[in-house]
Amino acid sequence: MTFGIVLPLILLALLVFVLVMLARRAARALTVARAGTAFQQEVAGLSGRLMPVIEELVRRVDAVRRHQLPADEIRVTLATAHTTFESEREVIASWQLPTGFTVLVADVADDLDRLARAVEAIDFGTQLIVTGSSRQRELEAQTAIKRGYLNLLHARQSLQDHVATVASRAEATRGRAGSNA
Repeated sequence: MTFGIVLPLILLALLVFVLVMLARRAARALTVARAGTAFQQEVAGLSGRLMPVIEELVRRVDAVRRHQLPADEIRVTLATAHTTFESEREVIASWQLPTGFTVLVADVADDLDRLARAVEAIDFGTQLIVTGSSRQRELEAQTAIKRGYLNLLHARQSLQDHVATVASRAEATRGRAGSNA
């Protein structure tokens, strides 16, 4: 074979190799971007399911704190909310996590645990109001309800912050994937 034939074949092989490497890198970047977007949708779905429950709970607990609603009327709402938070905790345990989001999922799980504990504190306070008769029990009940209420507010804000963080990280991942392709 002559040099005039071998050189174009080598250049063609090199070009095919470079194209294959670029295609693999683009496919990898696309996979990462898709995983980030899918995860963002999972977290947004979780937020969409939880926020109405939290908002209703905050509204009703605030009414109990202000003595506008009897304490025994929110016990069913508390039980439903607690079940929701526990079931969502189990759901996020089964999520497929893209790279870089593990800590955020742990934080979201902590928020769900905090919400469940807040509901338990509020439930304890409402139980004291329903069964108690002394002034000291009333104060203890109000303290438990207020602590639970504040934990609800803080957990709600923390959950919103984590949803925003996931959205910004997913957007950054898509941006990096677009620039790498």
